[in-house]
Parts: sequence; structure tokens; C-alpha cells
Amino acid sequence: MIGGTICEGCLVIDVKKMNRILSFSEEDSLVFVESGVMLKKLEEFLNSRGFTLRHIPQSFPEAAIGGLIATMSTGQFSTKYGGIEELIVDLEAVAPDGGIIPLRRNIVPRAATEPDFKRLFIGSEGQLGIITKAVLKAFPIPQHQWKNSYFFPDFESGLRAMREIMLTEATPAVARLYDKEDSTVRFHDARDILLLIYEENSEGILKAKVAEAERIITKHGGLSIGTDPVEKWLEKRFDVISELKKLVVPLNLWFDTIETSATWSNLPRVYRVFKERLKKVKGVYAVLAHASHFYTTGACIYFTLTYEADEQTYWHMWEEAMRTLLETGATISHHHGIGLLRAKWVGEELRAGLDYLRKIKKCLDPWGLSNPGKWMGV
Repeated sequence: MIGGTICEGCLVIDVKKMNRILSFSEEDSLVFVESGVMLKKLEEFLNSRGFTLRHIPQSFPEAAIGGLIATMSTGQFSTKYGGIEELIVDLEAVAPDGGIIPLRRNIVPRAATEPDFKRLFIGSEGQLGIITKAVLKAFPIPQHQWKNSYFFPDFESGLRAMREIMLTEATPAVARLYDKEDSTVRFHDARDILLLIYEENSEGILKAKVAEAERIITKHGGLSIGTDPVEKWLEKRFDVISELKKLVVPLNLWFDTIETSATWSNLPRVYRVFKERLKKVKGVYAVLAHASHFYTTGACIYFTLTYEADEQTYWHMWEEAMRTLLETGATISHHHGIGLLRAKWVGEELRAGLDYLRKIKKCLDPWGLSNPGKWMGV
């Protein structure tokens, strides 16, 4: 999607045979794996022991642990459990000079014995070396679950409700707020719709969170519409791309997704201005939006765009999208990364920080061996 693995004249190192689950401690809720293990296999292993990683990106059926770390993946249950960066306790990597950057001598919940240098590998897109092992948090499979859907007077009312829900710590496992255009496509219902899934190991905590969330939703004008939209989303959540293809390909259209995040104070403007500007790009036909990863400080908005099957339209669309996100106080990427596609704009967001990343890259990889030609340079 973003050209993070495209490389001409290179050797590609496949780590999929490094696919062992090395150990699991139920008492410590930690699992130690090699980077080539498939996420689905790891989840099945944990489930058989009453645990879960609860990291479920749309790529769940095909993703490997090392790739998830290198791309700073996030998943559908991130609102409660966090992105991959919050699940990592430690990792091992091989530097471009062939040296091994090892795990700590002792695996501990937190340590203050160094700047956490290995965090640089999270989201590095393979430019600093190869991740070979990881120690990850696991969670007991929740015993109690609740789900429902609501419609709001407008998208902004839904955002205000979710902000209050997050700040009161009535945190759901999954929250997805669709605007009218997106809801029309996904659920054949032209309303601004919020899906919520709560899960806890304590029934009392679950009931308390749900009661608080429903109080807040009512306060902001939300009304229950039952579980059907949640059930439809759960059924189709790994088939979104194929479902969209069925809609746009017969019309000779292409589609793409552009995800961003911003603080609560900026989100309404990001949403409004992005849709206004991108709809004016010649050849763009529709701009759908949903918010799907929430924090106490803000949220991710995920835009889906359909446009005429034309390469020039594609590049004009991306130019306008990146310019709009930077100007409205958002990031150019929440979880899809940089690769080649967004490399042109990463310096505008990171400013002098990119220069220091390039110095680190130069130090670790003076010969430019590790995923060369990408945004960190040599």
C-alpha cells in the first residue's frame, strides 16, 4: 500500500521459518516468540491456554509479529489494549553490521537502566535492522462482553461523546464512529453511527462502564439502534477491501485509504476540512470517514476515497490529503506508515527530528544495507 518493502537490486530476507513460540508464562502474562511467527498462530496458541494478545489488525490472517513491530501496527481492539508498541516488553534485533542487539539479561515489566534504544525499531520499517525475537504482553480472555450501536445527530456529537467516555475511563475495547457516507456503504443506513464493544473479566466492572457510557451517549444526543451494525462489522471486518472492490471496480473507479490522528480540539476541523478539500479534487467521487482508535487525548480518523481510475488523479489526491492533514494539525499517518508513498512529506512533520533519525541510521547502517532508499536515507 505504501511501498515500504519495494526494493530494486536487493536481497530480501524472509524470517518466516523463525516461527517458534519459545515460551509462555501464564503467571507473568508474557509470551516470548520469534519474529516470523504468524499472528493468527500465536493468537490460537494463547487462546488454547485461556489468553489473548488482543492485537487484531485487519491484516490478522496474514500478519507476522516482526512485521507488526516494524510497521508500528495497531488493531481493532486498540482503544482498550493499545497498539503493538504498548504490548512489547523487549525485543532482539540484528543490526546491519551483523551484530546482535540482545534482549535484556532479565525480562522485567520496566527498567530505567538505559534510554530504550530498541524502541527505535518499532515503526522503523526495516531501515535499522531485522527484528528477530520479541517478548509480548498477553491478557486473560475476557469472560464478559457487551455490544451495541447508536446513531447521533452528527459526527461531531459522536466525537464529543467518545471524548467524555475516554476521559471518564469508561474505556471500551472497540469503538468505531462512522459518518453518514461511510455508514451508507457499510450498513445501508445513512446516519452517523457509533459501534461499541465492551469486554471485561469482572461483570461488575463491565456493567459500570456500560452504564456510564450510555449516560454520556444520551447526554450527547445518541440513541440506541441495537446490535445489528456491530454484528455486520464483526462478520465483514476482514473483508473490507474485497467488499469495496465489488462496489467500485464495476464503475471503473479506484479506492484508497488515508488514516490520520489528531487531538480532540483539532479533530472536528480535520474531519470537516479534509472532506471539503478532497471532494474538490478533480476525479474524486466520494470521501467516507470513520474514527476507529480512541485515546484520552484524541483519536484516529480513517478516510476512504473513491476516485476515477487515473494515476494523475491519484497523485493529486495524495498531495491535497497530506497538505490538508499537516495544515489542520494532524499526522500524515496513524498506523499505515511512511514507505515510499509518504516519504515526500515526512520531513514536514518531523522537521529536524528526521535529521537526527538519519544520523542514527548512518551510525547503525553506514553502508545503507537495511531497506535502502527509504525515508531515513543513508
